[in-house]
Amino acid sequence: MSKIYRTKRIEGITVPGIIHNGSYFMINVDVYEDGMVNCWELVDMHGLKNKLEQGWLVPGIPDEEHLSIFQLGYYKVENADWLYTPETYYAHLQQTIHQLNPDAANIYTIHEREQQLMQQRKIIYSPKAVPFHVENEIGYSTVDGSGFYIFYRGSEQNSLVYLNVYQDGRVDWIHDGQEYVSDMDKVQELFEDGTFFTDCKHSVRIQIGGLAEVTLTGSASASAADKYAELQEMHIRLRGGKTAMEHCRACYHAYLEEPSEYHREQLREAYEKIPEHKRMFLGDMDSRDSDYVRIIYDPEDKREV
Repeated sequence: MSKIYRTKRIEGITVPGIIHNGSYFMINVDVYEDGMVNCWELVDMHGLKNKLEQGWLVPGIPDEEHLSIFQLGYYKVENADWLYTPETYYAHLQQTIHQLNPDAANIYTIHEREQQLMQQRKIIYSPKAVPFHVENEIGYSTVDGSGFYIFYRGSEQNSLVYLNVYQDGRVDWIHDGQEYVSDMDKVQELFEDGTFFTDCKHSVRIQIGGLAEVTLTGSASASAADKYAELQEMHIRLRGGKTAMEHCRACYHAYLEEPSEYHREQLREAYEKIPEHKRMFLGDMDSRDSDYVRIIYDPEDKREV
């Protein structure tokens, strides 16, 4: 008999939260209709309570501490009005599950044997959530997407939003409880006119929907232009095209096979098309993009083999 497995689609929604692992990290807490919650580890409701009691998942941070927002920036929280305590935040996540699954049908609980197997196999299960929108309710046709955090400048208040782009070119985000739907061309205008922004060099009051209102200050790790380029890259990847990073890696290997000036120039052009904050991911965690930089900008410096 052959070993087999099956997969099942479980839907849910995201809720903002913070991981405290030495530093504080802004995350989407993925809440699923089967009662499972992903906070850098997929846990059931009992496990969620443990994460909150341990201080791994927190609904707020002290003033003057720094908050890291993935590939956006590292910001000091000057002051904040947090909406939840750990106890009320747990109740909020419970209520979210109830809204997704009012009948509590097929709620999943991690059995002790499953926990032992995961410990034995040294597995921390943290599945990647896939954003989607429903294209057609008949047949339940959906379109997959991808996204990132960015700041949005509203007419009355600023907010931290999760900007999603989808395979069909739709772009959406939620600001002040309202969903906005657009396309790539119109969103480009919003990046260019400063509606979407990344820097908080001077104190900026930001609404983190459903979690807090905070005053942040700090420099971004990426410019608004780089974030729009990243959005374009996501759209290309979703449509099955070749991204700038994939093209750059191909040019890198072409240069290694034939280290000519032609291939070095091809590599330079490809490298400089990648959003600056994404270039570090060309290599591994240790080398990052150092060999690309050496070849392009300091070719006389030969790599040790």
